[in-house]
Amino acid sequence: MISEQNDRLAAEHVMGLLDGEERHRADLLLASDPSFRAAVDLWRVHFAEFDETAPALPATESLWQRIETGVAADAPVSVRPAPARVATESRFRALWDSLVFWRFAGMTAACAALLLAIATAFFADRAARQPVMVAVLVNDSNQPGAVLSTFSDGRAEFVPLGGTSIPRDHSMQVWTFPDPKGAPVSVGVINAARTVQLNLAKLPHLQSDQVFAISMEPLHGSPTGLPTGPVVLKGTASTAL
Repeated sequence: MISEQNDRLAAEHVMGLLDGEERHRADLLLASDPSFRAAVDLWRVHFAEFDETAPALPATESLWQRIETGVAADAPVSVRPAPARVATESRFRALWDSLVFWRFAGMTAACAALLLAIATAFFADRAARQPVMVAVLVNDSNQPGAVLSTFSDGRAEFVPLGGTSIPRDHSMQVWTFPDPKGAPVSVGVINAARTVQLNLAKLPHLQSDQVFAISMEPLHGSPTGLPTGPVVLKGTASTAL
């Protein structure tokens, strides 16, 4: 059963009173809704009675000229698309012209870009916090005394284990050997047995099996730039899993 609104639309369509959006809607319903087409046919029957009461008037010469001019202007006759295609194209046109649709599309794209940026930053930060190599430093009794972790951005983290201590007026100094046959290079000085951040950015590229050692030095480090005290911890770095 056709709704009252569509029935009114069918009547006005038959009378030729529609224009703009209402006419476009009536064309869509004619192409897709059998009940609307039936209502249009029914209204045509009703209004036929009025047509029959109107006197027949011959077409004037000026009317025929306007008809001929209109036919000439429309000479390239186009094939009318199938009703289903008309309905699809109309829906697509309405969607294309919809401000709500483009606002929603813009918000969706913005949210997707934001999520991508957050995910990229998250995984980049996570990768930067994952150690590249880890060295377990042990004493002369082969007991672990500290863990040294290196990261891709040039940082290193020294974490002392239980039992590691620094005598008063002394410091521990961390060394490594960029060249296994060369002299050791200082990585940093540690004045208290606690977790310390070190910087390896100025060192040559670290390699697996790189040796790290810790010597006991005077307060604030070796005065000569080379180890002067006993080596208390040492270990070899390996690639982190």
